[in-house]
Amino acid sequence: MVLVSAVLNVASPFLKFAIRLNMLQSWMLAFYILVVAISSGVFHLYLSFLATLVFKGILIPILLFRVLKRTGRERELDMVISIPSAVVISGILIIISAILLTKFGGLEFLFGRFVFVSSLSTFFIGGMLLVIRKILFSQILGLLIMENAIFLAANSAVTGMPLVVELGILFDILVSILIASVLLLRIMKNFEDIRVDDLEVLKE
Repeated sequence: MVLVSAVLNVASPFLKFAIRLNMLQSWMLAFYILVVAISSGVFHLYLSFLATLVFKGILIPILLFRVLKRTGRERELDMVISIPSAVVISGILIIISAILLTKFGGLEFLFGRFVFVSSLSTFFIGGMLLVIRKILFSQILGLLIMENAIFLAANSAVTGMPLVVELGILFDILVSILIASVLLLRIMKNFEDIRVDDLEVLKE
């Protein structure tokens, strides 16, 4: 579901739907961490589950919904490439991730190689969103997708991610989203647009 939600994000221009997809992706990630915790018996993964659910599944989506409401944006119409082309590229990235799996066959994941393909594909797709989307808000969502992919891979490893490190990362992400949201609203207020290419014109 983490990978599916990333592909659906590429296929949809609607920003509210994109936030809901990101929220669903975070919930699925939290549920997956819970399954890993139960299977491995590692206690700190239960705390990781709660932290992921609260930070990424609740607080960040609420913040994004409020920012989107203030910007007045409903959808993104102008993209670098068309949605069908982006979906095709997403499929290619998934294939590339599967090919790369053969190069890193020694990596140990609790639920097999599919997790590696899913996390790497999701990371690539999030990076693609940074390139093909022109609205800063969509690029923030792309960064969150990439971060979810990293958490999926890290928490699937046999040893897991240290809780202190994970909590630090989650806090940094929340602070970064807060700062980005403030900057986004400032830009919208001063320049009445949040498209990257329009802001680049102002720089010239």
